[in-house]
Amino acid sequence: MATIATPARSVFETSPEKLRPFLHSLAGRVSGGANWMVRKKTVCDLLLGLDAFFALPAEERRALMGAGDDAASQHGAQDGTGPEDFRNVLPLYVGAILEGLKEEAVTQPEQAAIYILSIHPEHQMAAEEWMLADPRNGKAVRRMMRSDRRYRQLMERMADHWKKTRAGQGSSETANSPR
Repeated sequence: MATIATPARSVFETSPEKLRPFLHSLAGRVSGGANWMVRKKTVCDLLLGLDAFFALPAEERRALMGAGDDAASQHGAQDGTGPEDFRNVLPLYVGAILEGLKEEAVTQPEQAAIYILSIHPEHQMAAEEWMLADPRNGKAVRRMMRSDRRYRQLMERMADHWKKTRAGQGSSETANSPR
């Protein structure tokens, strides 16, 4: 068991007011899962759906959101680093979901695999601590990452986004590069 420290900065406190109800709804949907196998499936399904949404052209996304031309819907459209970049928003959404669960410890491979994706270093450290506490834990997480179709799809999409972003930047490393 690895204790989960409370994140220093809450996603809910730092996100735009308009986004908060959506983040709360994501956390609510995941918290309804009876165990981490169900929660992992729900998280992956929600995030894969968000990836499909971000893959739409900006005009279609704004139309689906009913956002029109307001500043919030335009954020990132000019510089390509805003909300439409799935790789950048995935850790934020995962962090919000996990904050909403208010769990105290990492105890399962499915849980650790999701906590690794969070924007919060506290979540990542708890998952890593649990995986390192017993070699069987780390092995179980790696096995789940390889065998779970949804999680693998999510990671493949993340890798695709990372490759596209990196190709656009040349060979320079950024703070957003995966470890």
